[in-house]
Amino acid sequence: MHKNILAKSVRLAMIGGAAAAAFASPAVFAADEEGVQVERIEVTGSRIKRTDMETPVPITVLTRADIEATGAINVADVLNRSPVSIAGSDQSNSAFTTSGVGLNTTSLRNLGQERTLILVNGRRFVSGVTPSAGYAVDLNAIPTAMIERIEILKSASSAIYGSDAIAGVVNIITRSDFEGAELDVQAGLAGEGDRETKTITFTSGKSWDDGSAWFSLGYDDDEGIKSTDRSFSEQDLAILLDDNGKEYVGPVNSSYPPQGRVGGYNGDGTEYSGDNSFNRASYRQLVTPLERKYAAFGMKQELSDSVRMFTEVNWNTTKTIGSTIEPTPFHVPNDVWLKTRNGTGGMDINSPLIPDLLRQNLIADGVTNLNQTTFVRRMVEIGARSTDIERTTMRVASGFDWDVNENWANNTYFTWGRTDSLQQNGGQINIERAANALDVMALDGNLVCVNEQARLQGCVPLDLFGENTISAGAAEYVRADAKATGQSEQFVLGSSFTGELPIELADGNIGVAIGVEYREETGSTSPGDLAQSGASSTNQADATYGKLYTRDIYAETILPLADGLALDLAARYSDHSITGGDTTWNAGLEYSPIDELKLRASAAGAIRTPNISDLYGGRGETFATVTDPCKGISATNSADFNANVYANCMAIPEIAQRVSDTGAFTLTQAEAQGTGGTVGGSPDVKPETAETWSLGFVYQAMDNLNFTVDYYNIHIEDAIATTARSTVLRRCFEGGSATFDQTCSGQVERNSVGALTAVDSGTSNENELDVVGVDFEANYSLEVGPGELSAQLVYTYLDEYTQTAIEDGSVQKFAGEITTPRNRANVNLNYTIDDLKISWSTRYWGKVVDSRSGDNFNYTDFDSLTTYNEVDAVFYHDMNLRYNFTNTFEGTFGVRNVFDKTPPMLPQGTSGSTGINTVSEAYDVTGRYFYAGVNVKF
Repeated sequence: MHKNILAKSVRLAMIGGAAAAAFASPAVFAADEEGVQVERIEVTGSRIKRTDMETPVPITVLTRADIEATGAINVADVLNRSPVSIAGSDQSNSAFTTSGVGLNTTSLRNLGQERTLILVNGRRFVSGVTPSAGYAVDLNAIPTAMIERIEILKSASSAIYGSDAIAGVVNIITRSDFEGAELDVQAGLAGEGDRETKTITFTSGKSWDDGSAWFSLGYDDDEGIKSTDRSFSEQDLAILLDDNGKEYVGPVNSSYPPQGRVGGYNGDGTEYSGDNSFNRASYRQLVTPLERKYAAFGMKQELSDSVRMFTEVNWNTTKTIGSTIEPTPFHVPNDVWLKTRNGTGGMDINSPLIPDLLRQNLIADGVTNLNQTTFVRRMVEIGARSTDIERTTMRVASGFDWDVNENWANNTYFTWGRTDSLQQNGGQINIERAANALDVMALDGNLVCVNEQARLQGCVPLDLFGENTISAGAAEYVRADAKATGQSEQFVLGSSFTGELPIELADGNIGVAIGVEYREETGSTSPGDLAQSGASSTNQADATYGKLYTRDIYAETILPLADGLALDLAARYSDHSITGGDTTWNAGLEYSPIDELKLRASAAGAIRTPNISDLYGGRGETFATVTDPCKGISATNSADFNANVYANCMAIPEIAQRVSDTGAFTLTQAEAQGTGGTVGGSPDVKPETAETWSLGFVYQAMDNLNFTVDYYNIHIEDAIATTARSTVLRRCFEGGSATFDQTCSGQVERNSVGALTAVDSGTSNENELDVVGVDFEANYSLEVGPGELSAQLVYTYLDEYTQTAIEDGSVQKFAGEITTPRNRANVNLNYTIDDLKISWSTRYWGKVVDSRSGDNFNYTDFDSLTTYNEVDAVFYHDMNLRYNFTNTFEGTFGVRNVFDKTPPMLPQGTSGSTGINTVSEAYDVTGRYFYAGVNVKF
C-alpha cells in the first residue's frame, strides 16, 4: 500500500544526511505489498519488530555520516548539538567541581541527565558518575569511532525500558559485521593555536558463513584550554554598578590575597586595598584536558539454524590530568582554630610570627588575639588545587536470540558494567598540622613549633604574613594531598518473547512482546581519611555506599485496527527494593488516511526511581547561605512575622534572652554567613512520576520534500531535589507551637547566644516540572548542476518550562532563559559531486534572558539585572569537506565556528559557570577550530 512513500523516504534518508548537527529521521513507512515479503525491523521505542520505521513517538536519527561531518571525537559533542539535547556536564561547566571534572553527559529537553536514559544497542549502560554525586552515563566511555548511528526517542518510555526514561531515550547503535581493517586518524587545533586534539582508531573484523567478529582500539587526547587563554575568561569578572547606577562588567578579584589579609592590613602590616586582591582566573580551566584509551570487541555466532549468540565487550579509561583551580583560600580563625580547637585557640598579638608593623596597627585597633579579626590568605606556596581523575569503565553484554518458530522469537541477555574512579586532589591543607605550625616560640635563636611531638613529626613554623613567606619545609608539612575512590556497578538480566498472536484484526495479526528484567545497582565512594574526618581544608564528607535492585515484568502489543490505523499499548510493573512497586504505561496511535500522510499520537506514564546518590549519598559539609526565620525578631514586632514562627522563635531560651538583653535578635555578619551543616541522600525519597503526551504528523509533500511536526507535553510530579536549608527551617518554624522542636528533629543547632551554627538537609521530593513545546523537522533535496543538494531544518520551540514547589505552590518560569531558549534550530546543507561531499551547518540559539524572575545572584546592591539580563541570538557555522581519493582512502577537512563567534559575557551575578564567564552548555568557548583526518581501509 505504501510502497511509493517508502521509496521516496528511503531516497531522502540516503541523500539528506551528512549534517553537522541533528539529523531527523524522514518519513519512512513500509507495508507488505501483495506477493512481496517485507523484512521486519527493530525500532527504538518498541520491542516488537515491525515493517514500519516510524512509531507513534517521534524519533531523531544521527547517522554515521552525520557524526563524521562534525569532526567531533566525543559523542557528547554530537548529541548536544541537537536542538532537543543539552550538555549535563561538559569539560567546561564541570571544571570547578571535583568528582565531576571531565564528565561529558547529555540531557534531553534540559530535564536533567538523570532523566535521560542512555542505551547501547537497546540495553542499559553503567553510570560513570561518582555515586555520591549523581547518576548518568559518561559518554566518554562510548568512543565515537564505534558508533553506527544514534536514535533519540523524544518521549517518555518507562514501560518499554524501565526507570529513568522520563525525558526520552538515547539509543547508541554500535558498528557490527565489519569486514577488513580500517584506520582513522584525525588532528585538530583551535584558531588561537591551542586546544590541540588528536585521535587514532584501528578497527578490524571478519565475517564467515555463520558468524562474524570485530575489534577496535583507539586513543584520543584533548589538551584543553586555560581560562587565561581567552579574553572573556582571563579575568574573574562580575556585573557591577557604577556611581550612576548603570550596570557594567568589571573585575571582582578575591580578598584572600597571597600576602595575607589581617583586619584592614596586608600580612606585612601595610594597608590593604583592592589593588592587593587576587585574580582567581589565573589558575582556572576553561576546557578541562581529557585523555582516553579504549578497546571494544564484538562477536555473533550461529549455534544452530534457530539460535544465535552475541557478545559485546567495551573497555575505556578516561584521564583528566592537570585540571586546576586557584590555591586554597585559607580562613585561619574558621579553618584552624574553630575546627581544631573548638573556637578556643588563636594567635596572641605577641606571637613572634607577627611583623612589628602589623602588631602595632592591630594593637591600635584593640586586637589582642588574631581570632578577634579577619585573618585570611591565599595559599599559593602550597600549590593550585588540582584534580587528577581516572575513570575506567568495563562493560560486557552477551546473550542469545532464538527463533522459536516462524512467528515467535526469544531474546535473553545479560549486561554487566563497572566504572572505577581514582581521584587525586592536590593543594589541600592538613588543618591540625596548620594549628601546630602557627603556634610557635623562640628556641635557641630560632622559631620552632611549641608542640614537641609535632616538632618530632617535622613541624615547621607556618609564616602567613606576607607574599612567599611560607617556607618549603612548612609547605611540605601542612600540605595534604588527598585520594578519593568511587565505584558504580550494574548488572541486568532480561528475557523477552516477541511475535504475533493467532488473532487477526482488520489489518493483520496482533503483535506482542512480553518479558522480564532484573536490574541491580551498587555504588560506593570513599572521600579519603582527612576529608571524612574533617581534618583538611576541604569540606568534610562522609563515605557513600548503597545497593538497590528492581524486578520488572512488561508487555507490549500492536493492534492493527484498520487499514492504516494501529494502536500500540505497553505496560510494565516494577518492584523496587527500596521504593516498592510502580506501574508504568505507554499508548500510541498511528493513522495514515492517505499514502503521503501519517498522523500520530502518544501518551505515557513514566517513573524515575531514586538512585544511589538520592538515597545513600554520604553527607557532606556545606556553608551555603541560609536564612534564619528568627532574624530581626523583637518583643514588639510579632505582627511582622508568621504567628507560629514568632511563637517558636521566642520559645527558644537563647533567642528570648538575647531579645531581652539587646532588644532584638539581630545577627552579626559572621553569624549570618557562618552557618554550617551537611547535605546528603535520604532513604525516604519516593520515585518521580511523569505523565507525557505528544501529537503530530509526518507528511511527504513531494518526492523530494518531507516534514514532521510534533507537539509534546511533559508533566513530572515529586521531582527529586536537595531541599534548601532555608526551606528546612521555614517548614520547621511554621509548624504549630505545640509540637515544635527547636532542633527540628536533629537538623538544627544553635550556640549559646541563639545563632545558628548548623542546618542539615538532604534529598527529597520537592517540585513539579512542566515542559511543553513543538518540534519541526524538514528534509529537501534536488539536483543542482553536476551534483545533488540536500537541505534539512531541525527546529524546536519551547512554550513552557516551569517548576512548581510542592510545599507552597510557588512557580518559577524558565522558558526563554539561557539554557532553556524558546527557539533552537539547525540548518544543514550538503552538496555531493561524485567523490566530493561539502557540508555546511548553521546552529541557532535564540534570544534569551539570564533570568525571567529577576532572581540573579549578584555581588552588588541591586535586585535584578536589566541591561545584562538580555542575551542576543547566536548563530554558529560549521563546514566540512570529505573526498574519496580511492575506494580505500578518504580525507576530511573541517572548520567549526567558522566566523570565530565569541560567547556572550555571563560572569558572576548571572547563570555563567564559575571560572569561564559564560555558559558552555549553550555557547562555544573554543572559538574557530580546524581539524583534518584520513580514513584508510585495508
